[in-house]
Amino acid sequence: MTLEFDKVVPQVERMGRALAARNITLSERGDLAWRIFTSMGDLDAIHARIQLARERDAGFRGAAPLHEPVNRPYPRPAAPALATILAADGSQIYPSTHSAALFYLTNVGVFVYHHGLDALPEQITEPVLSYTEALLHDERGQVISNAAVNARRTVHELQVLAREVWDRRTLARPILAISDGPLLFWVGKDVPNGRRLQDDYLAAMVHLHDADAALQRESGFSASAIGYVDRPTSAFITSLVYLMSLQPPEVRAAALETNGPLEGLTDQWLMFRLLQPGERSALFVQQSPQNKRYRDRGESYEIAFFYVNVGQPHAYHLARVEMPMWVAKDPARVDEVHALVMAQCEMMWRYPYALTRADELAVVRNIERTQLENLIEIELRRNEQAVELSEKLEAKAVRHGRRRYREQRR
Repeated sequence: MTLEFDKVVPQVERMGRALAARNITLSERGDLAWRIFTSMGDLDAIHARIQLARERDAGFRGAAPLHEPVNRPYPRPAAPALATILAADGSQIYPSTHSAALFYLTNVGVFVYHHGLDALPEQITEPVLSYTEALLHDERGQVISNAAVNARRTVHELQVLAREVWDRRTLARPILAISDGPLLFWVGKDVPNGRRLQDDYLAAMVHLHDADAALQRESGFSASAIGYVDRPTSAFITSLVYLMSLQPPEVRAAALETNGPLEGLTDQWLMFRLLQPGERSALFVQQSPQNKRYRDRGESYEIAFFYVNVGQPHAYHLARVEMPMWVAKDPARVDEVHALVMAQCEMMWRYPYALTRADELAVVRNIERTQLENLIEIELRRNEQAVELSEKLEAKAVRHGRRRYREQRR
């Protein structure tokens, strides 16, 4: 059988690009990306190139600009005089076959900070203990993975955050709801009932949107939701820069499998040059199947983002702020988000104060895990259940000098 060159040629092309890129240092790649980026002043041309990639089914997964010029920074606006900021974070205890009983726990903490008000913060925690067979095992009968627990915790976080925002829908001031990490949520194939989890997450997004509508009806103020990503390593804008460097005939799937000579660069390289402390980038929308699913639920739920330099002079620090389209399409709201994020980061030097406190509320310490396991063991004995700890857990107890309750006949 002869060599099928139509299958080999795309691989040869990829090989040529990879070998060429290997000879360019990372700094040189950064310089190249910056030169292309600063020349990208025509929004119509950018959108036309992205549309070309879509028409050719080239699999473009980079960023698309929303409505602002991409190659300029946006200064820090003034913060509203009053606002209520709710931040949510979560932690978990994963299921362990070495414990006296199989279980997992998720704990969500919400910290409520009243910006501009002489009012005490509020603290909410919501631990959930899961121990039923349906929650602990997948469809093959295997103990669920840590990734599955993480996914359920993420959904729980947004549900609690949405509920707390809804309960404050009569406030006469703006509300900012901050979730730790990306707002664009997706689960892997190893997570049982992944589609249902995604539906539950989107339902919580709808709940947040409903709270915003209710607040606007009640007082004329808005409730905005964001996801805060610290130290992002994404390359969405870099992928867009690479797309714009190609000639129209070169825009095809084989060319967009990597970022060509820009491979290895993250958006940090561009934003470091673009943004002074307090400044943000233009708004972008990530082009991905996951984001399309959000858009299919309704245009208001597609996720946009901007980068912001939350550092100080000579102490650059980048964050990515994600938001649903119902926030991103309103310039006044975007300014409000930008200003409040900066005000929060100034309180904790580069990280939102409310998120820091939410993390403190949510975290489950090792000593608390031990106490919970002891409580479960006691309850099992009280209900005359046999308790058998694994050799591994017993060895840990001896090694750390912890006392364990031994079975005693009452």
